Amino acid sequence: MPDDAQSNAGVVEFMQYHKPGLPDGDYVITVTQTVSVADTSFTATKNFTVAGERFELNPSDIHAVFPPDGNLGEHYNVLPHIILNRSTLPWERRAQDESSDVPWLALLLFDETEKPQPRILTVDELLKPLAGAPKFPALALEKAQHREDKLTVIDIKKSLLEGIMPTAEELRLLAHVRLGKDPEQDPTGEELAVIISSRLPQKGKGSTAHLVSIEGRLKQSEFDYQGAGQDDLIRLISLKSWSFTCEDPKKSFKGLLLNLNQRGTPPNTLRLPESANVAGNAQAEKFLSRGYVLLPHHLRHRDKTHGGKTASWYHGPLIPGESTSPEISLPVPAADELLRYDPAISMFDISYAAAWEMGRLLALQNKAFSTSLYQWKRLHAQQLAQVEEKLTHLPFQKTTTTEAPPLPDTVSSWFESLRKLEGIPFDYLVPDERMLPVESIRFFRVDNAWVGCLLDGAFSIGRVASSDYVRDQSHGEKSPAATPAETVTGFLLRSEVVAGWPSLLVDAYSDQEGNHPIISLRMERLSAGVLICLFKGEMKRVEIHQKPETLHFGFDEHTENEKPPSGFYKNLRDPNSGSQLISGDPLTNNVEVNAYGSSKSQWRSDSQRVLNVSSFAQAIKDKLLTDKLLEQSSPFTSAQFALQMVEGVEKIIFVAQT
Repeated sequence: MPDDAQSNAGVVEFMQYHKPGLPDGDYVITVTQTVSVADTSFTATKNFTVAGERFELNPSDIHAVFPPDGNLGEHYNVLPHIILNRSTLPWERRAQDESSDVPWLALLLFDETEKPQPRILTVDELLKPLAGAPKFPALALEKAQHREDKLTVIDIKKSLLEGIMPTAEELRLLAHVRLGKDPEQDPTGEELAVIISSRLPQKGKGSTAHLVSIEGRLKQSEFDYQGAGQDDLIRLISLKSWSFTCEDPKKSFKGLLLNLNQRGTPPNTLRLPESANVAGNAQAEKFLSRGYVLLPHHLRHRDKTHGGKTASWYHGPLIPGESTSPEISLPVPAADELLRYDPAISMFDISYAAAWEMGRLLALQNKAFSTSLYQWKRLHAQQLAQVEEKLTHLPFQKTTTTEAPPLPDTVSSWFESLRKLEGIPFDYLVPDERMLPVESIRFFRVDNAWVGCLLDGAFSIGRVASSDYVRDQSHGEKSPAATPAETVTGFLLRSEVVAGWPSLLVDAYSDQEGNHPIISLRMERLSAGVLICLFKGEMKRVEIHQKPETLHFGFDEHTENEKPPSGFYKNLRDPNSGSQLISGDPLTNNVEVNAYGSSKSQWRSDSQRVLNVSSFAQAIKDKLLTDKLLEQSSPFTSAQFALQMVEGVEKIIFVAQT
């Protein structure tokens, strides 16, 4: 069920801006020292540059975009935004010379019939345009920039740009900083900058967003069109662009998660779906219900030439239901010791042999690990030999210790990651794609016996002679490959939501009510669309939601009739607590987005879907002042605007069936 997420990760604080110590640019520093005795002075002059992004952004600069790139969800009531990893980035340059708090970045949204065609130019081509080229102001290069550098530009008609380009005051309100905090209100280190668009996407159509540079292009708080006519083109530098379509509510965060497992009637556990081919076959269904699949098996021939071919049963470490694995005594000399033959069906179970062999191959692949493990084993063998010599030769001596030498951190950390199944090829985890179809979630339990065989395979490095095998046995429960007898559960999620929402949070509980959280052992994207989560303990409830830092911005819409954008409104929040205001009438504590053309219109005159940000912010402030939730002298900054515009992230809850 969906709900507003109250994340255990803490809260988010909105800040108006985070200005850098020095804006980007070239600087000259002069130092003069005067010596009074000799009446002489010494002067030194140094040039330096604060080099920052100007013509392009690195992919690492971008934390996330919303709506997600390529998404088909229903986002017509959401103001798109982009999140930047460096919180000072929007204020590292100036949009107008006289003000340092106006960001030099603006997020523009284009309908699918308006979207400009990006072009790749060099800086030299930008600064030396041909006759009749789109309008672009003169620009002085800094020392860190070169004329052969490449950039992306878009050319837009003035008549279109006038309707969607924010003013200086709107730009101030559309950029802010988010600071993540833990439950104790201490900063978590996640300080991000956010740039919001002032335009709503077109319902049922495609939209394209461009993050553009407006460095030095504001004059007297308005964009400088350099005397262009209505049909003239204006050139802008595009630093990032993405597209999405407002089409299907099932493609939203909530819609995707609520519509998992809709293809046919597959199970919620990691097993093959029931098939008519095995209907009535009790033996086959017994294996399938335990997560097995049939795989080709090439047998070795005793003359080491050509062996036979058969099919054998295999299951990975992620199994449905309780483990039914047999008792396995580890260590073993070789993988063949772990083959299991079922005479009732005349077939092999190769699961544990495959796990052992995979562990050995992974260990051999990692030179640092295998070398460290072999040297540790050799040191241990030498220590045992010294102890044995003292016990068997005159004069007898007391031994000081028989403890194994300390395990190198390289070895212990590698075994720890292997226990979490890190580095295991995906087809060993999910041997058949039908077990994890598109848009599905599969819950599982980790088979400790499978993991134990995997670890023993890795620990078998240097196990050549029978004496090596005996020494490996001597470690017993203190072996670095020992597997604790603990319950580990988890799930695999294959969905667009994994790729589209990179800041997912997952909480798991041992009870259905969500009162007893359990420890997360691993949460990792195995690919762009597949997420794996492991938890220590029996998982009875799972909550999937987003980080507070990924909250988005938007409006509610009146639902009594089909309405144009004039039907939008915004429920307000308490500026002190951040919680939504509650009253008997759900529309009492809201601000209406007035209809286009009205005397108090909060839309731009030339487009009903471009918000008049300054007017709307003033309407919010007036409402808060009327309700005595804001003092008359208090400024209404981008931080307060973001708090009022933010939409609570949704939480989807999965509860185990009793």
